[in-house]
Amino acid sequence: MFDVSIRVVERPSQEEKKLLEGFLERFGLAFEGCPDVAVFLEDEGGRLVGTGSLRGNVIKMMAVDPGWQEYGLSGTIVSRLVEWGRARGMTHFFVFTKPDTADTFARFGFREIARYEPHAALLEMGSPGIDQFKAYLSSCRREVGTAGRTGGIVVNCNPFTLGHQFLIEKAASLSDHLYVIVVEADLSSFPFRDRFELVRCGTSHLGNVTVVKSGEYAVSPATFPSYFLKDASMMDIASIQARLDVTLFANLFAPGLGINVRFVGTEPYCPVTNAYNEAMKEILPPRGIELREIRRLETDEGLVVSASTVRSLLKSEDWEALRKMVPDCTWDYLHSEKGKKVIEHLRGSRGRH
Repeated sequence: MFDVSIRVVERPSQEEKKLLEGFLERFGLAFEGCPDVAVFLEDEGGRLVGTGSLRGNVIKMMAVDPGWQEYGLSGTIVSRLVEWGRARGMTHFFVFTKPDTADTFARFGFREIARYEPHAALLEMGSPGIDQFKAYLSSCRREVGTAGRTGGIVVNCNPFTLGHQFLIEKAASLSDHLYVIVVEADLSSFPFRDRFELVRCGTSHLGNVTVVKSGEYAVSPATFPSYFLKDASMMDIASIQARLDVTLFANLFAPGLGINVRFVGTEPYCPVTNAYNEAMKEILPPRGIELREIRRLETDEGLVVSASTVRSLLKSEDWEALRKMVPDCTWDYLHSEKGKKVIEHLRGSRGRH
C-alpha cells in the first residue's frame, strides 16, 4: 500500500513553478510557461513524485518518479486534469509527450496523430477530433487532376500585409490550385475571425485560391506552443515542436487537400519561424511534398514587409510608413471600430504576437 497526496493547483505560484521546473528537469523536460492547472502528487514526506499540467486543452509537462512508476500515477494525473477540464466545458484534449510514453496515454483513450522520433508525440482524445477535421478538409478540397500542382501555405497574418498578399499571389501563379491555411489559434493581437476575413478579402481576386481554417492542427498551442512564447531560451524546444507540427501537416493537410507543394516566405527576422522553415526542409521532401521558398517582399528602402513590422508601426503610430505595407482591406480594417480596439490593445502589449 502507498500513500500519496494529490493537490490540484490552479495557476501555480512562483514557488510552485520552481518546484515543477526542478522536478521536470530531472527527466529531461522543460517547464513551458504557466499552466492553467497543475497536479502535484507528493509522498508522505511532502516530496514531489509526480506531476502533470493542463494549458488550454493540452496536457503536458508530465513526469513520474521512477520509484513510483508501478503505482499507476500517470492515470491519476491524467484523470484529474481531464476532470478539471470537463468541469469547465472541455470535450477535446491533446497530450504532448515523448514517444516512449505514448502507449501509456493510448491506454487512457488517447489516439496518436503525429510523432517526431525520438523527441515528441502528439495524441488526442474527445470530440470534435481529427476525423471531424478531415471531413472539413474534404469539403474544402478542389480536384485538379492527377498531374495537377496543388499548393499549400500556412499563415498567421497578424495582420494581413502586402507581404502576405505577394507570397500568396506568387504561389497561386505557380499552382493549379492553392490552399491558404490560416492559423486558428486565438493567441495573436488580431483575432482569428478578423484575420481569416482579411485573408479572404485580400485574395478574392485570385480564382484558384481557397482559404481554409487550420483548426487545432497547425501552429496551435497543441502542435507548436513555442511559436506563441516569448522566451528565447525555448529555441531547442521550438525546433522539436516545429518538426512535430510539420509532420502533422504531412499526415493531415497534404493528403486531405491533395497538397504536393508547400510554399513559404524567407524568414530574415524571427528565429522561431526560421526554425519552422528548417523543419520543413528536413521533413517534407522525403514525404513527397516539394518545398518552395519565395523571397519576401521588400519596400523601396529595402525593409521586409512583415506583420511584425506592421505591428511596430502601429505602436509608433507611423501611418505613412504603414500605408506602404498593407493592402486596402487591412488599411480599412485598421480604421474601423474593431481595428481601433485591436490597436489600442496592441499598444499595451509586450508579446511577440
